[in-house]
Amino acid sequence: MRKTTFILTAIFSLPTFAQEVLLKEVEVKGKRETFKESLEIREVRESFAKDVGEALSKIEGLHKFRKGGIANDVIIRAFQRDNLNVIIDDSEVHAACPNRMDPPAFHVDFSEVEKIEVIKGPFDIRHQGSLGGLVNIITKKPDFGFRFKLNLSLGSFDFRNISPVISYRDDRFYGLAGYSYKYSKPYKDGDGKRITEYANYKPQYINSKAFEINTYWTKFGLRPLENHHLDIAYTRQDARHVIYPALMMDADYDKTDRFNFTYRVDKISDLINSLNFQLYYTKVDHWMDDRFRKFMTNPSGPYSMATDAKTKTFGGRVEAQIKDFALGFEAYRRNWDATNYMWDQMSGMYMRQFVIPDADIANFGVYGEYRKSFNPKLRLVAGLRLDTTKSEVDSSKANTDLYYAYQNTKSTSKTDTYPSGNLQLFYNLTPEIELFTGLGYAVRVPDQQERYFALQRMCNPPANTYCAWVGNPELKPSKNLELDLGIKHQTQRSLTKATLFVSYVWDYITLHKKDVVNPIPMVAPANGQAMTYANVDARFWGFELSSNYNVWKNLFLFGGVSYTEGRKDTKPSLNIKDKDVAEVPPLKGRLGLRYDTGLWFAEAELVASATQNKIDSDVNETKTSGYGIVNLKAGISYRNFTLNAGVENLFDKKYYEHFSYVRNPFSTGVKVPEPGRSFYVSASYQF
Repeated sequence: MRKTTFILTAIFSLPTFAQEVLLKEVEVKGKRETFKESLEIREVRESFAKDVGEALSKIEGLHKFRKGGIANDVIIRAFQRDNLNVIIDDSEVHAACPNRMDPPAFHVDFSEVEKIEVIKGPFDIRHQGSLGGLVNIITKKPDFGFRFKLNLSLGSFDFRNISPVISYRDDRFYGLAGYSYKYSKPYKDGDGKRITEYANYKPQYINSKAFEINTYWTKFGLRPLENHHLDIAYTRQDARHVIYPALMMDADYDKTDRFNFTYRVDKISDLINSLNFQLYYTKVDHWMDDRFRKFMTNPSGPYSMATDAKTKTFGGRVEAQIKDFALGFEAYRRNWDATNYMWDQMSGMYMRQFVIPDADIANFGVYGEYRKSFNPKLRLVAGLRLDTTKSEVDSSKANTDLYYAYQNTKSTSKTDTYPSGNLQLFYNLTPEIELFTGLGYAVRVPDQQERYFALQRMCNPPANTYCAWVGNPELKPSKNLELDLGIKHQTQRSLTKATLFVSYVWDYITLHKKDVVNPIPMVAPANGQAMTYANVDARFWGFELSSNYNVWKNLFLFGGVSYTEGRKDTKPSLNIKDKDVAEVPPLKGRLGLRYDTGLWFAEAELVASATQNKIDSDVNETKTSGYGIVNLKAGISYRNFTLNAGVENLFDKKYYEHFSYVRNPFSTGVKVPEPGRSFYVSASYQF
């Protein structure tokens, strides 16, 4: 107890930046959740990040996947897409676009967010399918009294964002409502070239808007009885004219509805600490087409290709905290339906294909977690989970001929039952040094696209051969067994954390080019080939290191480095010949210096990445050169007013991140460069 009091006294003598860095670890340690990291909204507001995916890339081991000016996908180590769980307030929201134009993290605005929690590796037991990790975006609850806050951000490329939030809270009730408007034109790279110039945009759209997004949200809370807490939240997001140069189409609109209801009862008895209920519903309505692009054909309508895609997810959970045990039940149903329209010059009409044929995934899972401090030095977290998941599609829409031609099956449903679990140990070797280790095992079921996607089209070369992008209904679930070893050193002036990880994934899902198995006229000719999915065993290993040091008074040195490597088994019969796993991040590091008085701060940061030449040639992945950029920022906070300003990529360097290459069905094969020199200023006022 004396040690904790001493550390807290020392921390509160430091300025704001150091308090947030060190208190975050004290809070995490107190909850016995060292495997969980978090990013506070203050850190996001200081940057020029446009979305959660971009904001999270400042954490070691996390990266972003860029397709345009916004809607960046989250990557943890080398895991992305449905290998991760990206959720909002414990509710699932899924992309509607097969190309991930609208990843889950896109469907929340910064004005809603309080903090973002991250778990690296298979150490989340509360949510099904956290194979490579979890990102939980936690939205705000208001402070007591009547409050009004206005955030305003302006930046290069005509970026603007305004978001007012009004709230009230007393002992029995709270309510808040917010709005956000976000707009930008296409950014320029370090060569002064707009990203729209890298793709086949019509001249009039080269400098049109890159995105325009309106978000409306509200949240209410009530204490109907003593120790009872009810919360209801609703968000409506309307994104328009969002461009994606890496893809063949752009989003005409992307409309999202999120509803979340929770009810918690605390201090039920000496045995039951709390009981939690949750129900949620999310819906995404997405239309994309190529009306802004130059056509190779002469369609009768405004586009030559379009896709109408929708997702709906219903879900809920019940969880009880019984002494040191948490016991819970989770269930959800995820529907995904996508129809593609492509102009056919020969017939003079649009050809319709049900590329994702009204596909459902229904999951039922039970889980339990035990947390215990055996003495002041040793703590344990252990969890176990069992899930049953059923995947099925509308057989009247499914292109079973295409499945049969390339996968030798016409299956339209599959049921999987599987366990997951983890064990985490934390040991205080000395008052300053903590050792931690975790062994985790998690499973995730193939999504609807991986199992049931079906798109066929004429391609050239070779002449008179149908190209196809087809799912594999017989895919097995991926299973990740991972060992993490780490050490944390914390003193009054510094905090350093290092982690090593080794991961073995059975039945890892990878893309590959497959020759036709059962030729079918006008579906799959004898020399046909399709891009599809297969299970292979893969191995990943790497490390993360982060450190913060109070050099002198208000001067702080901070930095970090991360590295991941991935290898997979080859299967020459399936044209899987390269051992390198696609889209694995290279060595990346950052080093910064910050002067922070609590009233004002100034910061300089160097971010650098090594060349990535460990690439998967089977899917035409290409090498990405290394880079180094410098970012500067400064800010001041006085009473209820905060002002931040900065410049990113100070020396206007042209560079690419490795994840800028897309292998989806409608990709252009264009690498999207990162923004050149970018200025920004953001201000907030509250009372």
